[in-house]
Amino acid sequence: MMKTILLLAFALFVSGAPVNEGKTLLGELLRQLDGAIKNLPVEPEGKEIFLEDLKMDVSCSGLAFCQAEQELKKVSGLSKYNHFRTDGTLMRDLHMYNVHNKTICKPVAKGPVQIGLHDFLKSLKKCVQNAFSKK
Repeated sequence: MMKTILLLAFALFVSGAPVNEGKTLLGELLRQLDGAIKNLPVEPEGKEIFLEDLKMDVSCSGLAFCQAEQELKKVSGLSKYNHFRTDGTLMRDLHMYNVHNKTICKPVAKGPVQIGLHDFLKSLKKCVQNAFSKK
C-alpha cells in the first residue's frame, strides 16, 4: 500500500514538472533550418527568390519570428521548396512558436530592401540561435 502511494506521488511530481515548450520548439527550428539551408536548391541568375529584409540581425524579437513566418509563406507554394510548405515541419514549428508566444502580425509591407532566400534563412537561424541561448 505504501509503495503504491509513493509511486503515485512520484508520478504526479514528475508529470507536474514544467516543460519549456518554447525552447523545445526553438531547438527543433534550428534542426529544420539547418536542413533547409543545406538542401536549398541553387537558382540560376535572374530566378533567385527574394524576401523582405526583416533586419533580424539587428532586431531579433518575437515579432521577427512572426514576420519570418509570413515571408516564408510566399515561398510555400513553389514545388521545389518542400521545406517551406505550410504543412511541413519547419513552417509548423515556426507557427507553433508564434502561437506559444502569442505573437500576431500582419504580412510585411514590400520595402526597398530585399535579400535572397539563402541569406534570409541564415539570418533567421542566427535569430533562433540567439533566442535559444536566452531560454
